[in-house]
Amino acid sequence: MNMNRRQFCALGTAGALAAIAGGASVGCTSGNEGAKEGAGSPAAASARAIGDADVSFGQEVDALVVGAGISGMLAAIDPAAAGLDVLIVEQNSTYGGDAMYSAACQMCTTAKLTQEERPDKYMSADQIREKFAPYYENDEAGLERTVLMQTWGGKFIDLMHYDWGYQFQELRESPYHQAFFPKNGLCTMKDEFELINQKVIEAGASYLFETTFKTLIVDDEGTIAGARFVAKDGSVVDIKAKAVVLAAGGYISNQEWMVKYAPEWAFVGNIVAGRKGDGIAAGVAAGGTLSGMAASGNLNPRYEAGHMLGTFYPLVGLLPNGKRFYCETAVHNAATGCLAAGYNEWYSIWDNTAQNGLDQEAIAHAGNAVQTADSLEELAEKTGLAIETVQAAFDDYNGICDKQEDPEFGKTLFLQKLEPPYYFLRNVPVRYKSCGGLTVSDRMEVLDGDGNPIPRLYAAGCTAGTEDIVPAAGSGLLLGTVLAEDLA
Repeated sequence: MNMNRRQFCALGTAGALAAIAGGASVGCTSGNEGAKEGAGSPAAASARAIGDADVSFGQEVDALVVGAGISGMLAAIDPAAAGLDVLIVEQNSTYGGDAMYSAACQMCTTAKLTQEERPDKYMSADQIREKFAPYYENDEAGLERTVLMQTWGGKFIDLMHYDWGYQFQELRESPYHQAFFPKNGLCTMKDEFELINQKVIEAGASYLFETTFKTLIVDDEGTIAGARFVAKDGSVVDIKAKAVVLAAGGYISNQEWMVKYAPEWAFVGNIVAGRKGDGIAAGVAAGGTLSGMAASGNLNPRYEAGHMLGTFYPLVGLLPNGKRFYCETAVHNAATGCLAAGYNEWYSIWDNTAQNGLDQEAIAHAGNAVQTADSLEELAEKTGLAIETVQAAFDDYNGICDKQEDPEFGKTLFLQKLEPPYYFLRNVPVRYKSCGGLTVSDRMEVLDGDGNPIPRLYAAGCTAGTEDIVPAAGSGLLLGTVLAEDLA
């Protein structure tokens, strides 16, 4: 299946990475005209060969999915079940992507399961549209995309529960009754992925692990014809495909892009590795455009236990000056609240109520970062805070618990005094997800600068601009139905 470069060539993704960071256009050598700029994005054009490497296809499939995260896995199921040859290629040694190791708080208001179990949190498409309209003034397309992703996110929750028999965690007292959690507690998303993987295999799709995406391949007419990868041993792997799905994640670990698109978070530590936006850059090199490139709405703490335990248990967050700085049940306000208060670290403190609770995996993820103290004096000594500072902080918090009223931060749940032994860790803000990606249609087709679908090229998940687990899953589920239809 050897083809010379006049028949097939690899797109210049490396050039697109640099161009996106610098705001320049990506040059082309195939004769296709450059695409116009998308919303806030640089122009991108056609094909450029990498070095002198000829394209040599060693495998041919119907659908080639780049990335084995939740969106890529779900996108593979319907076309594979329809009898198509579907291959998922992943740079890591297993499936799951970033969501596998997350706290796995799955916000969803549109599912039938939400309506059935938590009717006060259920929202119809019209209600979603009304709620989000103020955030999308003069951006009707953006609003409708949000409605679409929220709707398909609900379909994901219902598919897992009603069709595949997954039992999400029973509803517990928390501020997030619209959220679904894995049955075994925080940070156990592996349970859900094992079921999704089972369905991928049953459908007939296959994986190729430890193989890193490099660039798209186009034919002599500039049409997407497959993709190039590099195997673990350094060898080049060219795979021919009738359709390519870019589901390789976001760009949170691309420092140049962060400086350009999200400068407010660019110099905060990064907890996610290997997310440099290669899939996004490949789409741009193919003529696609960018949309929504900006900082994500919040940061994370280095250790999930240090904020997510506040979802279900009494927990106190203290700055180095001994002051509380956020409502501990509004868990995603911890890291950003710390920075807003002028600090780069804080202490999260809990007791046996959380330590002996259901969410053991979240605590285990923090490892030796979790320390213990049998008294306030020992807590002060180990944190390096003055005992007077720690005593004053606990006196203030105990007074709030006595009154069951938190006038400064409005905390209403778990206003319970902490009792020794105390468990605590030092946390720091980190970035963990990007915002924005390739501009796509309502069918997850990558769009060029004129708003037209680029034939044979699709995107899902963070590569297509989703931020959270449920919308990413919904985008993959939607795309799976589209691929089954388009490749039939």
